[in-house]
Amino acid sequence: MGGMMNSETKMLTKTVKCVVCGKKAAGENNFQLPGCETHLVLPTKIPTCPECDRKMIVKTGRERAFWSCPIFPECFGTRNLLTPDEEKDIL
Repeated sequence: MGGMMNSETKMLTKTVKCVVCGKKAAGENNFQLPGCETHLVLPTKIPTCPECDRKMIVKTGRERAFWSCPIFPECFGTRNLLTPDEEKDIL
């Protein structure tokens, strides 16, 4: 094997990051997304879209998760996964 790693081995050794803060994930949170020790349990109150008032859904971006309008791309409403008050409650 001569010290070379194939692409499958590289994928297995990649560090999984928390979708809320980007720290190393400790497991899956209650949204079945990677979460660090602080974000393993997240508030479960589902917000409404600021544009059309529909209940939002969780989506993941390149590095973080966020609330998104379920009728995207017709509506572009988004919210942060946690409000500043919810973040204070968790910490």
